[in-house]
Amino acid sequence: MTTQHTRARWATPPVRRGGVRRRGGHGTVGLVLLISLLAAAVPTAAAPAGDRSARGERPRERVAGSGPEWVGSGTFRKVYDTSAEQPARYLNDHSLIKGPDGTWHMFGITGEQAAPGEVPDSAEEDTLAHATAPELDGPWTTREPALTVDPSYGEDHLWAPHVIEHDGTYYMFYSGGGGETDAAINLATSRDLHHWTREPSGTLFRDGWVARDPFVLRVGDHWVMYYTATATREGGAHVVAYRTSTDLRNWSQRRIAFTDTTTKENSAPVTESPFVLRRGGWWYLFIGPRGGGYTGTDVYRSKDPTDFESAEYAGHFPAHAPEVVRDEGRWWVTHTGWFQGGLHLAPLNWRGTPPPWHTRRSPAVAREADGRLTAFALRPDGTGLARRTQRAPDGEWGDWAAFGDRAAVVPTSVRNGDGTLELFAVEDDGTLIHRRQSAPNGAWGPWRKLGGRAGAAPTVVRGADGRLEMFGLAPGGASLTHRARTDPDGGWGPEERFGGPAASPPAVAADAEGRLQVFVVDRGGERVLHRAQRTPGGAWGQWEKFAGPASGQPVVARHADGGLEVFLLNPYGDSLRHRRQTEPAGGWGEWSDFGGFAGGAPTVGRNADGRLEVFAVGPGNDYVSRRGQLEPSGKWGEWEHFGGPAQCAPVPASQADGRLSLLVMRPGGAGLAQRDQRAPDGSWSQWRDFSAGPVGGTACGEAS
Repeated sequence: MTTQHTRARWATPPVRRGGVRRRGGHGTVGLVLLISLLAAAVPTAAAPAGDRSARGERPRERVAGSGPEWVGSGTFRKVYDTSAEQPARYLNDHSLIKGPDGTWHMFGITGEQAAPGEVPDSAEEDTLAHATAPELDGPWTTREPALTVDPSYGEDHLWAPHVIEHDGTYYMFYSGGGGETDAAINLATSRDLHHWTREPSGTLFRDGWVARDPFVLRVGDHWVMYYTATATREGGAHVVAYRTSTDLRNWSQRRIAFTDTTTKENSAPVTESPFVLRRGGWWYLFIGPRGGGYTGTDVYRSKDPTDFESAEYAGHFPAHAPEVVRDEGRWWVTHTGWFQGGLHLAPLNWRGTPPPWHTRRSPAVAREADGRLTAFALRPDGTGLARRTQRAPDGEWGDWAAFGDRAAVVPTSVRNGDGTLELFAVEDDGTLIHRRQSAPNGAWGPWRKLGGRAGAAPTVVRGADGRLEMFGLAPGGASLTHRARTDPDGGWGPEERFGGPAASPPAVAADAEGRLQVFVVDRGGERVLHRAQRTPGGAWGQWEKFAGPASGQPVVARHADGGLEVFLLNPYGDSLRHRRQTEPAGGWGEWSDFGGFAGGAPTVGRNADGRLEVFAVGPGNDYVSRRGQLEPSGKWGEWEHFGGPAQCAPVPASQADGRLSLLVMRPGGAGLAQRDQRAPDGSWSQWRDFSAGPVGGTACGEAS
């Protein structure tokens, strides 16, 4: 008997001191299974030998120890382009398996690619794609579909296949559709990975709303299946469920391995594509989409493979529906989705420290005391920064120059009271560092440790008394921190805990009275929290709920009249919403839809006359959109197409003469582009190169 697959998942009844805990009477599993599951070895799927140089980036290999580890990824590269086919197609949830001749096979959801700004109709996903390749990184060849929807079998769509091999037969488990409370998990078998026959007895089982994304694994003398579902057939909390079997056809009642804080009633599904593997005595659960809108996967760890808690966060990386592959002792992870146009591959990195969180605003842009703009970009390999500065205010830009090798993220910039610029960043291990000019417009001092550790470049703003205040995210989002300058140009005071845990760094702005207001998405994205000073420069109030589920990082902007407005990305990235103060320094109005299917949180720039401009990148990185106010502090106009393609978030910057400039990263970090207003508040130029060479920081508002 042999069993091959590329995802390792185990399930067992939850173990507690004093015996076995059973959940809600969902079936029983014997003690023999309990012992065999805990003793199971980790299987792998080794690729055939051959040259791997074409894969480019190599994963950082770390020997597994007995302690918990953190998970991140390297840069994703497209290795199978289905967007170039006619008609253009996308791939979504998929499965990889190696055939007996060493050929890799990919099976997955597929559909016709939608036009930019539109969403594919998942109800039209009626075939399962099949492709083959001699290596994980290709070249991939499109084959005939593995299955086509069969209404007589009760199917109305085909989703999320997972394929294993057992005793010479290949088993494909997939979602076959169903009603609101009876989604079906189906089975087809094959002897050669090319010709598939549905199970004659029909659907394996039905479950509640969104029950799908099955994965099956042989553990001891049983089979185990994880899949996404909701707490009840009608809805409730999003969960990861599991069932067990001895014959791959008859399955136990379900049990729950993970319960999310969001529900069907307030969020799109965020426990999709569940994936579990064991490493160094710990179990790691991968689920999404989380943290980055449609694209983003969170990882959780546990000593018990069927009892994961959101408090045991273990990392994040920017991928949708990932599959983990162990190839010749190295770890790789894939990425697909509605807007990705094919299959992407990246190294999966095991780390001793949490991966840093990367801003969506890349590059960072600051203004020198004399009005010249200066830009800071992460190098392509992530080992430090490069800097480029205008030769004169409103003028052309000088050449890029190396700017040190310590920063692992794009920095935060701020101008001190004496006119000097100061940068704040983190090293790869979370060490908080800063660097300051020696004089306005002058030379830069070296990077220095600031004391403490952080999971991202901090948010730094000026308080009502003129002192800078720093709001940080601890490594892994474990907490929020706060510290302030002892005087406007003095040293930094001690760091204090400010709240948390959190999913991303906080957004901070001063209201019309000068009181600082802080907004943050909590871990898991269940809610947005708000905390404000009671008086300008004074004590802080308590955290309060500001919004329901959200994704990414809040964005806060100040209107010409001093009123604040907050923008959020909805879970799954399906749209933006906004909320505005009813009057400057006053209370808050209701949330309303702001439109736009976005790939992440937007950015906001200000025209010379005070009108705000909002910019966003589409979820497939194929366009930039723009929406502007009709008058200062007034109503918003309509969204308009503003060019592209682009990745991360557009970076608006104000020139010395009041014109707005916009910088964007090209997809995959393949350079930067620039577009400028021809006159203050005026029309815009065409796009042109700002940097033809590659840049780093492509994680775009996510940790990696």
